[in-house]
Amino acid sequence: VAVPVGEKIYAIGGFDRTGRGTNRVEVFDTKNNSWNSVSTMPERLHHVGAAAYNEEIYVVGGYKNGWNPSDSLFIYNTVSDTWRVGPSMPTARGALTVQFIGDTLHAVGGANIIALSVSEAIDTRTNSWQTKAPMPTARDHLSSAVVEDKLYVIGGRVMTMALNLGANEVYDPKTNSWEILEEMPTPRGGLTSSAINGTIFVFGGESPFGTFDQNEQYIPNQGWQTHMQMPNARHGLGSATVNDRIYVIGGGVVPGLSVSGLNESYYNPNYIPEFGLTSIVLSAGMGMMIYLFRRKIRLS
Repeated sequence: VAVPVGEKIYAIGGFDRTGRGTNRVEVFDTKNNSWNSVSTMPERLHHVGAAAYNEEIYVVGGYKNGWNPSDSLFIYNTVSDTWRVGPSMPTARGALTVQFIGDTLHAVGGANIIALSVSEAIDTRTNSWQTKAPMPTARDHLSSAVVEDKLYVIGGRVMTMALNLGANEVYDPKTNSWEILEEMPTPRGGLTSSAINGTIFVFGGESPFGTFDQNEQYIPNQGWQTHMQMPNARHGLGSATVNDRIYVIGGGVVPGLSVSGLNESYYNPNYIPEFGLTSIVLSAGMGMMIYLFRRKIRLS
């Protein structure tokens, strides 16, 4: 996963090149186009959910020791470079999606031995978990973004990449209710979503036949648009919005267990697409060796 804090993006957990879960945390500085490592997570985890709350990052669930679902909550302070343990999530699961709305972290979907519709939330003021209304569609390897204090949950699959979904559902925390929206044009799981300027861009994914380079935008109350594809198709990637760009980081270029250090940025003023390859990091965990090549592609 990739989590923005200020003008930096934190890449947390995932797989290394040996196929093991990793506890590495690496930080991309968007101002100087450079990476560095920070304190590792308390556990090796992959398929975690993570989101930022002020200067802290909440890392929830995932899989450990192979594919055993985790109920852990680890909280990283980006100022002190330290970790602490939070209260365990009620339902152990990985391949979930999480987002903050105000002071509350919402953890939705994922899988343990089945795909889940469960929705649980922790209030940072009380440090306690509550069960919320379940998602209409049970799914894992899904993505999400927040627009105007509503949680949009997009795509995913049912335990296997052969059962990809285009589901698009929105949760309103004020009413604790879900609404089913227009489906995504390209059903896919293992994708990533980021919000920018009141809209949501959805990148990547996988199927049994290959990885996706799709870049589709959902505009609330209007519908879907298709935009310029990613330079490199991949799945299991993360994305983060910093200023006027979305950075799309990591992921596997072939279906199944694969990794990369790719880092591409997407800029779309007035929905005119431009992709830039900001840096390729030559290690499984983003690493410290960076190929400093910059490319921009603009459509007229």
